[in-house]
Amino acid sequence: MTENVKQTRKGILLGAMVLSLSGFLSKLCGAVFKIPLTNLVGPEAMGYFGSAYSIYNFLLALATAGIPTGISTMVARSIAQKKYKDVYGLLKIAASIFVIFGAVLSTLGIIFARPLAILMNSQDAYWCVVAIMPAVFFITVVAIFRGFFQGHNNMVPTACSNVIEAVLKLVAGYGIALILYLNGYQDNPAVVVGGAMAGVTLGTVVSAVFMLLRYLLRGNSYRLAAENPDQTDFTPRRTLTKDFLSVTFPIMISSVTSTLMSALDAFFVVNRMKVLSFTISEANLRWGCYGSMAQPLYNLPSFLITSIGTSLVPSISMAYARKDFDSIRSTLDQALKYSAILAFGCGFGLSAVSDGAVRLFYGGRPAEELALGGSLLSILSFALVFVGLTNVTASILQSVGKAHMSVVSVAVGSVGKTISTFLLVSVPQLNIFGAPVSTLIAYPIMLILNLFFIRKYLGYAPKIRDVFLKPLVCAAGCYGAVELTILALGDFANTRWAIFPEILAGIVVYVALIFVVKLVSFCEIRKFFKKS
Repeated sequence: MTENVKQTRKGILLGAMVLSLSGFLSKLCGAVFKIPLTNLVGPEAMGYFGSAYSIYNFLLALATAGIPTGISTMVARSIAQKKYKDVYGLLKIAASIFVIFGAVLSTLGIIFARPLAILMNSQDAYWCVVAIMPAVFFITVVAIFRGFFQGHNNMVPTACSNVIEAVLKLVAGYGIALILYLNGYQDNPAVVVGGAMAGVTLGTVVSAVFMLLRYLLRGNSYRLAAENPDQTDFTPRRTLTKDFLSVTFPIMISSVTSTLMSALDAFFVVNRMKVLSFTISEANLRWGCYGSMAQPLYNLPSFLITSIGTSLVPSISMAYARKDFDSIRSTLDQALKYSAILAFGCGFGLSAVSDGAVRLFYGGRPAEELALGGSLLSILSFALVFVGLTNVTASILQSVGKAHMSVVSVAVGSVGKTISTFLLVSVPQLNIFGAPVSTLIAYPIMLILNLFFIRKYLGYAPKIRDVFLKPLVCAAGCYGAVELTILALGDFANTRWAIFPEILAGIVVYVALIFVVKLVSFCEIRKFFKKS
């Protein structure tokens, strides 16, 4: 193995570990934020939160999607080609386009907050929409600086900004909500949840300030253009803009499509259940159990896989610019294998402990809500397998200038999800369960298309045995171990704390099987941490 391949692998591992740690803290803060808030105001009011967040995510996708990946891809490429002045030209272009666009979207979101809330069948979500809209602008600022540092293969600023944003969301968001609740708004949960949303916005403000200061105080290793004042080999601004948009725009379209898919979920699920003769209150309750119970727990482990995709981008971009195809192939083999290990483990493991997870975090809610949330989570968890691998394969396409092909995958999958959601939720026996089932239909479609495009443009096909078959065997063993533990625990399995021995049993069996089937060896692990 060449030295470049070894360093690329280590760089991806380190970046993934840093992002995973920050992702864990961020997701934990997000769960801790939503869980007591749900217990405070109830799932129906959290339906307003979910509706407003769907709108916010859609506008955020318009304003920021593709910025970190687009900038990091081109920064890494410019560094590999020693075109250092392109880096700062790129930042000026990104700021002039997207900061203004983010400001416009934030303003329009505030102005049209009420019509947007009505459009989502949640007129009471007005205060949530108003409170969250300024965050669009500040996240735009954060995204630009994240792309700059990620392009230098430094994931630490991104990780720190994630944690800052999450901690402020938890402390300020829940704090504001609790103050409102205790000061006369117990009977107006829409205002209480709106206060929680204001805390989310405050977190983005502080995160933006942190990233700005981190950039202004950056070290000399980030000032290569200043060290090469006579450099004449740089890309004209017009060409640089075109190249940047060619990377960023397809990613934005993919993200907007995915986010629109989530927004349509909120719209169709509530509407279709009303057709089934559920009252608006009953429909919002079921949507709240899905969006504010099942989904937060489902999102909790997703950072593990997505961090690999993020850390892949600069490494593959640099290798592709140098035409180092040995490094690319080795990187893809490792990235897909480890992504699969995480994705299968998280998907099957979370599904196995779904009832216990809901009881642990939402134990204060009525039994019927806990049962519904656990059942929804048990189905939705399996989608983690396909979501994780889809994210990584999309990052691969983006790294080699084929981001537009991931748009095709997302578009086809989104259409499939929208149609299946509309049809399945309309089935009386399924109703709200149609939402997670449609997710399980959509993401395998996206993954298959991404793998097809990778094979077409890179001539690379994943090792089926390492990426699918062996992880599936290990994950099935993990699931079985949890089920056997639940049986062995007897009545104790119905308590909130039973989840811990269940998780321990699943992890021990999963890790053991990984070595038994030789998916990973001890020698391979030693090589990762061996000093160069």
